[in-house]
This record gives sequence, C-alpha cells and structure tokens, in this order.
Amino acid sequence: MTAKELFALLRLGIGNSTVEKENLSDFIILSASQWKSLGDLAQKQGVLGVMLDGIDRLDATGCGATRELPKEQKLEWIGEVLTIEQANQHQVAVMEEMAGIWSEYGCRVVVMKGQANGTMYPEPNHRSPGDIDCYLFENYAKGNDIARKVGADVDESWYKHSVISYKGETFENHQYFVHTRDGKRGKLLNDELVEGLKVQGSWLMDEKAKLTEFTYMPPVQWNAMFLTYHACAHFVSEGLRLKQILDWAMFLKAHQNDVDWSAFYMYCERNNLRRFADAMTTIAVKYLGIKVTQKSQITTDSPYAEKILHDALYEDDYVFSSGESSWKNRWHIVKNLFKYRWKYEEIYQQSVWKQLWWYASGFMFKTE
Repeated sequence: MTAKELFALLRLGIGNSTVEKENLSDFIILSASQWKSLGDLAQKQGVLGVMLDGIDRLDATGCGATRELPKEQKLEWIGEVLTIEQANQHQVAVMEEMAGIWSEYGCRVVVMKGQANGTMYPEPNHRSPGDIDCYLFENYAKGNDIARKVGADVDESWYKHSVISYKGETFENHQYFVHTRDGKRGKLLNDELVEGLKVQGSWLMDEKAKLTEFTYMPPVQWNAMFLTYHACAHFVSEGLRLKQILDWAMFLKAHQNDVDWSAFYMYCERNNLRRFADAMTTIAVKYLGIKVTQKSQITTDSPYAEKILHDALYEDDYVFSSGESSWKNRWHIVKNLFKYRWKYEEIYQQSVWKQLWWYASGFMFKTE
C-alpha cells in the first residue's frame, strides 16, 4: 500500500475533491489489515480526524468503497477522533481563560499556528492539537509572572520561549520567534518578524482578527512568513508530518488571494526558505488538491517536492516530542544534521559544518 489512498481521503476530508473524481477501486481492494495500516499512518502523521472526514464522505455516497473496512476499526477511529475533538475544546477553553487573565493586566495575546490554523479547516476540531504557541509583544516576562500568580508552572530555562503548564495545557510564551542563537541570520529574521507584527499592527483593531474574545490570529502576510520558517526549521532538524503540510495547504486555500507573493518570495530568498516554500506549495497542489488562482504569482512546480514528501512519510527521527532529556535532544539534532545533510545543503542551502558551528557557539556563548 502506498500513501495515495491517504491523500485521496485527505482531499475528500478538506473538500478539495469529490467521490466521483477519486479512483474508488483503490479503496475497494484494501483488506482489513491495509485499512488499519492506513489509519496508523494517518494517526502518526497527525491527520486522523481529516482522514475520517474523507471516509465519511465515501460512506455517504453508498458507493461501497469501504466495504472491507471493519466496523470495529471505524468505531475505534471515531473514538479517537472524539478524543481529538474533546482535546481541542478543552484547549480552547483553557487558552481563553489564560488569555483573559493576561488581558486583565493589559497583555495582548496572539496565537500562532495551532488553534489559529484550525480555523481554516472545514472541521476545526478535527485538527490534532499541539501546544499553544503565543506571543504577548513586549510583555513576555510579565506574562510569565502573571501565569505564576494564578498557579501555573512556568519554566524559563529555554531562551526562545517559556513553557507554561496550566490546567493540563502547555503554553509556549515566545520571547523570540526563531532560534536567534543561530548566527546573525537568525537575529535578522527574528527582527523582521517582530517588525512585521508592528507594521501590520492595525490588524488588532479588526474584529475578523479575533480568534476568541481574548486572543488574536496573526495577519495573513505574517502568517505566511512564520508558517514557512517554522515548518522548515522542523524539517531540517527532525522532519515534517503531514499535519504541517496540510496546514500550509489550508492556508493556501483560505488566503492565497490575500498574500503579497512578490514580498513573500523576497522574504524566502533572504532567509534561504525559497526551495522549501516552493516544495510545500507543490505538494499542496499535486497531492492535496489545492486550486491555485494566482498561477502567474505562485510557484507550483518544485524539483524537491517528492524528496521532501518521502521524508515526511517514511522517516521517523522526531526530536522535540521524543520525551528525552535536553542533552539527548541536542545530540539527536547533531546526529540528524549529518544523517540528513541533504536537507541543509539542497533545501536550506547551508553547509552542515557552518550550521554545527552556529549550534555550538550559540549554546556556549548564549548569543541570542
């Protein structure tokens, strides 16, 4: 079994295809064990909820494409997706509670990725949740202090963001958007993202920018910049999941006409992100059925797309969710640097030795 059945279900799940357009024989011939493998892959990739939405579309037609899918297996997936829904609902409630507390002290709260990305999905609660990444502008330290006052556990040992544990949820309160110990380029990129929020700050006055009563979503142009950087940073250090690729696809579907693509591509060129960005868009179009209306402005044909997608599907060297100690994670990142050096050299266009120097010097000299 290849991943093509999973992509077909994802296209159906996000409304980018119809049952009539898909090859139903691909599903009819699946055995019970192959259906299970398909679900295991979707779960590992963080897209089980969307996959189940696609299966529901197949079943709704009565076409018989899922006749070999055991009822017990589907019921198991339904139970897992209900757990995802409940996790999202709990996360939003806790996020809103903490944001409301911060708001009482005059802090504006921007939520990056996560629940903000979920708003672009047909079923927001079917997007698998992660941590709550937030930015409080100039109130980073103040936000940590307020969280402590209300009983949250606050870990400030990592310079990039604090980790706030509150009522079963984890907040990453960002002091920096990127790894600023990563040489001069990291500092310049962070400055660009900080300035981007300042320049586009008027969006805070728009009710459409609100995610909840006390939280805001980032402006579209800034979101394109940050989502690309963040996904690429994960790609080179530990690898991608389809969940991150799907987030970009949903962003394109919702906002491609709202992006200044010339400015976006100049940003990507300045920060060695262009090859990665083009590959992500190519995958979104070719495999997830995204329709591009700005064909003269958006690149949709990358020679690196297949290699990046293969890595996302079949490599498993995740670092940051491994549960290992910080030292083991650091060593894992260094091993990945050489094991997957093609990511740095072909995609990020960076020497692994120079990258290793930035890692080492940033850690030793605290160069943020």
